[in-house]
Amino acid sequence: MRKTLTILAVIASVFAIIFSVLPISNLAIFPAIAALLFSGGAYYLGKKTGKVKKLVQFSFLLTIMALAVTTYKAAFTVTEVENTEALEAKEEEFEEAAIEELEGLEIDIDESELGGLEIDDSEIEALEIDDSQVESLEIDEAELENIEIQADEIIESEIDASELENIEIE
Repeated sequence: MRKTLTILAVIASVFAIIFSVLPISNLAIFPAIAALLFSGGAYYLGKKTGKVKKLVQFSFLLTIMALAVTTYKAAFTVTEVENTEALEAKEEEFEEAAIEELEGLEIDIDESELGGLEIDDSEIEALEIDDSQVESLEIDEAELENIEIQADEIIESEIDASELENIEIE
């Protein structure tokens, strides 16, 4: 058991040293804690039998060094955000290029492909239209001549008296 704990302690302390020098140095804490636990267990079992190996002490030393490097990097390394304006400008440039590319595409759609397209009427009925948008709407007289109104649509619609006053009949 002592040998197993010693081997695990050395492996964990080596991982702690490796992680502490990498940019992910904050993750070195986990193998360092594991190395301390394994080293402590190996030291305790070695002390019981009277055979404390130098490898257990070396594992402690590696773990302490890893924790020191990790603490130093966490305390004195400042994360700075570089000039984000250049990144934003590049992002807008890519977006404009993508829009131009999409506009340049010519997509031919046959009406047979649209035959299976269904529109839910409940969504259309729930649309809210702002009165200011309706006032600025321009309708061509030629379009009005082509409109067909069914009798049941006229019966179902509500007409205010104020709307009747503004109707001009030619």
